[in-house]
Amino acid sequence: MNDLKGAIDIHVHSSPSIFPRSVNDLELAEQAKQAGMRAIVLKAHEESTVSRAKLVSKVVEGIEVYGSLVLNEYVGGLNPYAVDMAIQQGAKLIWMPTGSAKHHLDHYGGKSDYKEQKSTIRLLPQKGITILSEDGELLPVVYDIIDLIKGTGAVLATGHLSPLETRKLVEVATKRGVEKVLVAHPDLKINKMDLSLQIELVKMGAYVEKSMLTLMPLWKSIEPDELVRGIRQIGIEKCILQTDFGQANHPVPTEGYNQFIQILLEQGMTEKEVEQMACFNPAELIGLT
Repeated sequence: MNDLKGAIDIHVHSSPSIFPRSVNDLELAEQAKQAGMRAIVLKAHEESTVSRAKLVSKVVEGIEVYGSLVLNEYVGGLNPYAVDMAIQQGAKLIWMPTGSAKHHLDHYGGKSDYKEQKSTIRLLPQKGITILSEDGELLPVVYDIIDLIKGTGAVLATGHLSPLETRKLVEVATKRGVEKVLVAHPDLKINKMDLSLQIELVKMGAYVEKSMLTLMPLWKSIEPDELVRGIRQIGIEKCILQTDFGQANHPVPTEGYNQFIQILLEQGMTEKEVEQMACFNPAELIGLT
């Protein structure tokens, strides 16, 4: 699989954005369409992308474009009203906090942006969102959010939570009947987790992302051979490729996806294995099968 025919990127960034981006929504969709991709899911740390995706779909035909919602402070944090509205409007993924997560803020010394990329606008100071109470249980509002997602076909994704928070969320969500749970880039240094925990979460029923961003110089947190060994231990059928691209200093997302595929093939993965993770698994996750 040397091209992107049928591939899906469930985690990709474009402008408008509070961070500098390599492409805008329309350029991203057009480039993905020209590359033969089947679908993309827009992600923004500061707002729902559902309405943006609907507008893009009217302009760029021949590719599925979907939106998502990240539960950062900019949409009210752990806000059931925002979740309910986004799902009813067609959001494919509901992400737990990223830049507003306490774990993220702790990682970056209290900053809600990144040392690898800076926001183009001022961001108010944040206390940091955790999904756990002082006794280590999920907050009641998280149960509300889980129950809103259950039965809708939308995906509950983990964001930049700590490994401990992630484990608790996945455990409760799967037990309460959420059909689709996604562990966000568990190899990325922000929320890096042991392979043993990734395997445990998959056994609970979750999918895990495998991200091109984790191989990029500024963000590097894993070597390609280690990434592939981990994929094989987790199981091809539960891993989903994504780029997490859109940063202004990187290739455009479609180029990044092609490079990612090439790296995996060079590391000994077969075209069939890559196709499973690039096409079939994400299609299953977001309900395109």
